[in-house]
Amino acid sequence: MTRPVKVCCLCERWESGGIESFLDNVLSRLDMERFQVDVVASSLGESVFTDGLRRSGVHFYELSGDQRRTIGNSRRFLRLLRERRYDVVHLNAFHGLSLRYLWLAERAGVPVRIAHSHNTALRPSLGRPLKLLLHRLARRAFAGSATAFWACSSAAAGFLFPKGALGRRGYTFIPNAIDTYRFAFRPALRDELRKDLGLTGAYVIGNTGRLCAQKNQGFLLEAFAQVLPRAPESRLLLVGEGELRPRLERLAEGLGIREKVVFFGVTDRIEQLLWAMDAFAFPSRFEGLGIAAVEAQAAGLPVVASEAVPQEARIAGTFRTVPLARGPQGWAEALLAFRPPAPART
Repeated sequence: MTRPVKVCCLCERWESGGIESFLDNVLSRLDMERFQVDVVASSLGESVFTDGLRRSGVHFYELSGDQRRTIGNSRRFLRLLRERRYDVVHLNAFHGLSLRYLWLAERAGVPVRIAHSHNTALRPSLGRPLKLLLHRLARRAFAGSATAFWACSSAAAGFLFPKGALGRRGYTFIPNAIDTYRFAFRPALRDELRKDLGLTGAYVIGNTGRLCAQKNQGFLLEAFAQVLPRAPESRLLLVGEGELRPRLERLAEGLGIREKVVFFGVTDRIEQLLWAMDAFAFPSRFEGLGIAAVEAQAAGLPVVASEAVPQEARIAGTFRTVPLARGPQGWAEALLAFRPPAPART
């Protein structure tokens, strides 16, 4: 009997974001008699995807517990490569420094080494110029260790892979697939959930994703504050957790809209939260693809997205791109366009 193909799916961190959602969609449908899969991350955080993948046979390994410990993570990964003897390393990357793992995999003799780009920029920070310099140097130094370039969009490919190498080798577009049956709209569950959340009769604008600078929910709060004077029945439903939650809650208080905003937290039933919404707002500063927007369209929602969301995420005719430069007022106008008409008076 042929032995299973041993695959290492590597991430810098494991939580409940877009990369994790992509891997869950793929790995939960693999024939585990043909594949033996390890998820390896520098840090393993809480995730809505972990338990289900473990039940399907996926194993999890943590390196140092801190993605900033570059040397320690590299040493631990090299040790793991020698112990596990992988046939494939599938690196899910959002920064050029991550490509060093493929250089280590090449040294360890792993025959298939895939660099999979999921991002198009780095988040704003004081250290961003230095991080961009390291990103460019690292991708030039280590991209040659990849035997294949994968990306979720053309912009993501251009961000992670050197221009010369990309021109010579090209890349494979990997659509971030979702289970469309799971997201198909179910009106009965919508009504029940809206009742549970106190949203009956409301115009619900929603957003799913990590509460962080990249996803730009602060901008969305400001836009929502511009929606309320014209549509006081509106509510904003934010699904996700992240380091910016306390700051966002303070911003909502300062704008006088806190009682109109639902901070739901993380969930493993994201499709049901989408069914409770009327419109989906996605003002991200950058995105590799924007799987949340794809899921929203699969659930039948109109989407208002920033210009940073790649066109590969546009699936339905109700996907509208609105530049962030139009400001909160411009976004409020775009979101109000999807407000259901008021019932006729009798």
